[in-house]
This record gives sequence, C-alpha cells and structure tokens, in this order.
Amino acid sequence: MPNGKKKIYDPKFLGGTFRTTLLFVLFIELLSFFTHWMKIVVDFTSIIYLLLVGVVFIVSLKNLKYGVLIAMGELFIGSQGHYFDLELGGFLLSIRIGIFVAVMAAWLYRLFAKKLFTETFSLLKNNKTLVALAVISLWGLVFAAIRGVSPKDIFLDFNAWLYFLYFFPFLSVIESRKDLNHVWQIFTASIVAISVKSLFFLYIFSHQIPRMMKYLYLWGRDTRWGEFTLIQDGFFRIFSQSQIFVIIGAFILLGYLIFKGRLDYKEKENRYLSLILLFSTATTVLSLSRSFWLAFVVTTVALLGFALFVYRFNLRDIFASFVRIALLGLISIIFIVGIINFPFPAVGNVGSGSAISERLALSGAAISSRWSQLPTLTDEILKYPMLGSGWGTSVTYQSQDPRILTVNNPEGWYTTSAFEWGYLDILLKIGVVGLFIYLAVLFNLYKQLWVFGKKNKDRFSNALLTGLSLGLFSLIIVHGFTPYLNHPLGIGFLLIIFITLKVLYKHQPKLDPTKA
Repeated sequence: MPNGKKKIYDPKFLGGTFRTTLLFVLFIELLSFFTHWMKIVVDFTSIIYLLLVGVVFIVSLKNLKYGVLIAMGELFIGSQGHYFDLELGGFLLSIRIGIFVAVMAAWLYRLFAKKLFTETFSLLKNNKTLVALAVISLWGLVFAAIRGVSPKDIFLDFNAWLYFLYFFPFLSVIESRKDLNHVWQIFTASIVAISVKSLFFLYIFSHQIPRMMKYLYLWGRDTRWGEFTLIQDGFFRIFSQSQIFVIIGAFILLGYLIFKGRLDYKEKENRYLSLILLFSTATTVLSLSRSFWLAFVVTTVALLGFALFVYRFNLRDIFASFVRIALLGLISIIFIVGIINFPFPAVGNVGSGSAISERLALSGAAISSRWSQLPTLTDEILKYPMLGSGWGTSVTYQSQDPRILTVNNPEGWYTTSAFEWGYLDILLKIGVVGLFIYLAVLFNLYKQLWVFGKKNKDRFSNALLTGLSLGLFSLIIVHGFTPYLNHPLGIGFLLIIFITLKVLYKHQPKLDPTKA
C-alpha cells in the first residue's frame, strides 16, 4: 500500500458532530436512568418510548440521513438495545426495534415516493453474496416453521438478522466524504461514551457507594447494558456487549495513527485520538473478557504483520510500534488501578492483579459452560449439517455455571437457542451452506479493502482501510467465542465497512476492482 501525496479521503474523527453526539448520548443516558428510577413512583417508559420513536420517524421522513445517523448512534452505545422498552402483546420491544421500524418505514416511503427502484435493484445486483445470505436466512425461517419451532422462538432468534435490511437506507443516504465523516465522529464519540461509562461504573462499584451502586446496578441490568460481577477483594468486572466497538475502534485508530505517516504528537488531533485510544484499551482490559483479550493479542500480531509485509516498515519502526502498544496496555492497567484506589471516598484493599489472574484461568464458570455446550451442540448440528435446523432451534445441555445451578435445578440442565460458539450457532441454524455464504461476504469485504488499498496512492485512506481490516479481524476472532456476527452490533459494523467502501469508490471509481 504505497504512500502518496494525493488525498482521496482523510477521515475526521473529531469535530462538531463528535461533540454533538457526546451531548446527545449524555442526554439519552440520563433520560434512561431517571425513567428507570421513576418507575418506583410512576412508569411512563411507554410514553418516552413512543415519543422517541415518533421523533425518529418524523426526522427520517424529513431527512432519512439523520434517521440513519440516529440508528447508528443507538447501535454503538445501546448494547442489547433496551435503554427504553415497550411491552406489546407479550413481547418486549426494545428501542432498537422501534428505531428500526421508524427508519425502515421512512425509507420505504422514500423508495415509493421517489420511485428509486432502479437504484435499490443495483444495490442488490452489486452485492450478490448478501442476496444469497438473505435466501439461506429465509430458508431457515421456512424450515424452522416446518419443524414446528414456536413463532416466538423463531422471532427472538432471527430478529437480529433483520438488521441487514439497514443495508438499503444506510447505503442510499451516506454518499459523500462529509457524510462519512459524520459516521466516524458518531462512532468515535460513542466509544468515548462507552469507555467513560464503563470506568464510571468501576469507580462507583469499587468504592462501594451504596445508593449509587444499587441504582446503577439495577439500571444497567434491566436495560441489559452490561454485567457487573464482583470477582474478588472488591474488584468488579464491568462488561457490556457495546464494548466490542471499543476494541474495534482501538484497532481502527491504531491502524490510522501508525500507518498514515509520521505520528506527530504536536498535532492536536493525534493527541486526542491517542487519549481516546488509551480509554479504549483500558476498557478492553476492564471488560475482563477472555474473548476480547485474545482478539487484542492476535490482532496486534496482525497489525505488526501489516507493518512488516505490507507497509515495509524496518525493524526499528516495527519495534517502536510494538513498544507503543505495550506501553498503551501498561498505562491502561495503571489507569484502572488508579481509578480503583482513588482516595475519595476511602476504599479498602482491592486485589485487581489477582482478579486479572483469575480471569486468565481456564477453569471459570463461563469457560465450563462453553465446553458443556459443545458435545450436544455438535450432535444437533450433525442432524441437518448442510442447510441447518432453522432459526429458534434449541439445545439442552448440563452446565456448571452457578447462575444455572439453583435449588430448583441442582443438576444444571439448561435449554437455549443462543450459543457462545458463534460459528457453531450459524452452522446449527443455516448449516454449512449458510456459514460458507457468510464467510464469502467477509472475504469479499476483505478483498475490496485490500485491492482498493493496494491500487490507490493516498496514505490517509489506506491507513483507514488498514484500521478497518484490523477491526474486522478482531471481530472475527471474538465471534468464535462470543457471538457478534449474528447480532446487530457485528452486522452494523459490516454495514459501516460497506458504506466506507462505497464512498471511496464513488470518489475513485477507476479503483473499484469488484462488487461484493
């Protein structure tokens, strides 16, 4: 990937949209918290839910681009999407579903009102692997119904894959480099918000501030934003599914900062991005997620591989990059320990070092639960190996997880249709054919990232594409043990890559090597 002087696209991670997004996120967080707290007195969650969805729909009708950006912002910060919920007919509809319905309805109105059928068809024509994935996914619906899986189980399992439908509005309205900068600033602001929220929870929990602990725990649990677990000696694990964007963002920023050229800390943007990178790394450590840690280590090796074999760094520069990353990790740990031991209010002895060692041990309940799934899950896959058993297929296995081992279930039998083994989950539902098609989608994305970067001469867009490649690689690693590619969070990131490639191809059409 050569380094030329002509700029095709220089991403702007910071700016007005970044600041606006931070203020918007703060407002949503406070609104969600106080709405949850006010349930004790009066429950007006449904009113807030309907108002927010109504606003998103009106905004999307007026300018679909704003609706799309709102949907992205919710995706990045919302974890499982339950900041606000609406109970309807026995189903709990998340705000993510409400926003999805509002944006897609506005897109459909725009499609028919402006008769954009040709443009929409061209999106399908140019992305045949996504069409194939849609076909096999619909087969999963049909076969699940034939096998008698309950409609509720089918919906709860399949609804995440509907997020792929955002492909149409996302790609139809994000067209310019300015639009793409809005996306990156929303993304960067979101990973800052996730990091600050995670570290704030750590501070409150480690200092054991009773009333705040209680309200934050209930709010975080009921909105399904995260899991808060006392590991030992007052050290808490703060984990949120949204933190996947923190680790993805860390490698996007690392790739951009390292490969765009000389890293001059006198530049204000470089200093701010480096600080965001520190927060991101600290949050990755704080998550105490073995999947995240494994992805961080393996992707770091991939980054050094890019430096050596693609960018042709000399050994001194590679060693300097490695030292930067190692120092980043070390400073992150020191930062976490500093938050835990901050002297106000007084805090007792907190064994953060031993807690991290505990998470590295392979005998934990989470690891045991994963391995317990494996034999039964494999047997179920072999029943319909080629096309899968359909959405909502469940498996019963015996677990040693203390959350499952209860007085009413002393033997630990557990039935679920959601599995930690991400690729095996896909195999179970849509078979070898479905998994092969999904891998083809990922391969085509990598192919376009690689070919575009190899042919163009712009070091800024090349650095971003390398960062995206590394971020996608980390997601692929994590999905093996914590499912994301079959979840809106992972699917949403794939759509961001599609958007980025589309915008870059638009401004350099002669470099377009292929269509997905």
